[in-house]
Amino acid sequence: MKNFTHLSEHAPEELLALADAALALKKAPPRDRPLEGRSLAFCFMNPSLRTQTSCEAAAASLGAHPITLNLGSGGAWQMEHRDGAVMDGAAAEHLKEAVPVLSRYCAALGLRSFPSGASWDEDKAEPYLSAFRKYSTVPVINLESASGHPGQALADLMTIRERMNPKGRNFLLTWAPHRKALPMAVPNSAAEIAAAAGMNVTIARPEGYDLPPETMARVRALCAAGGSTLRVTDRVPEAYDGAHAVYAKSWGALARYGQPPPADPVFRARWMPTADKMRRAAEDALFLHCLPVRRGLEVADDVLDGPWSAVIDEAENRLHAAKAVLLALLAPGKLIVQK
Repeated sequence: MKNFTHLSEHAPEELLALADAALALKKAPPRDRPLEGRSLAFCFMNPSLRTQTSCEAAAASLGAHPITLNLGSGGAWQMEHRDGAVMDGAAAEHLKEAVPVLSRYCAALGLRSFPSGASWDEDKAEPYLSAFRKYSTVPVINLESASGHPGQALADLMTIRERMNPKGRNFLLTWAPHRKALPMAVPNSAAEIAAAAGMNVTIARPEGYDLPPETMARVRALCAAGGSTLRVTDRVPEAYDGAHAVYAKSWGALARYGQPPPADPVFRARWMPTADKMRRAAEDALFLHCLPVRRGLEVADDVLDGPWSAVIDEAENRLHAAKAVLLALLAPGKLIVQK
């Protein structure tokens, strides 16, 4: 692996092996410090709890020194990414200089850069992440961008594999209500990695809330290659029937990009995961959410506190997924898959 920025750059077998390696690291962390003496820069343009903490803890556990930079919010300069820009605005530094400098100091660079929410065509180009990849001389890790959250997806797959063999099982990605138009990164990656794992994928969403065509094309191709199925529906609660893994997440509509979803209570109640809906799933079903979650709006308390919930295990697995990614990029010889 040269970078870890998009799931589409890795074969399903590679992603499954990486999840197995992360599970092995969870059971038996390295006794030595394979990244001793190296520094890693994690750059955040947006708030974070699990991503920042798991990356810092993973780096430290492997012997590396984590450096967290909050770009444009007091911790570091605001950055410009546009070529030929006349920098007479808020940005004091260009990524053409900043990224190569960080590459001289650090063995790998991570970046979290949310979409602007103004234009999907502009956001899906991921200008900041693309600039990091262009100007970095060391591996780049996507800590969440406009189109994907690969580290979260790897932890999601870990959590499923801890409980079941995903091949041939039923994965439901269901839209959930929210007061904001959220990015599509997490649902994109969740659907993609479930398909890569050979799961039958159902995407339940309101009319107009389809995932981007690029995502659907990848998920469709992965399902076809793996012999699984893909179904898109607006029928709830029927979509829950027989699901082995239920993943809830809100995301914005492409046709109304950047605009919040309806606040109608009936609409929200129809789409919010509840215990009654989860009881329609398979007997051994688990419930997943990337967190943070707005209780009583996105997901009912009786789901988050119920027997299906694996959200805390899923969050813990962010730590072990981060360790696996760091080793795959910087010390692949230390990455051992123990099945």
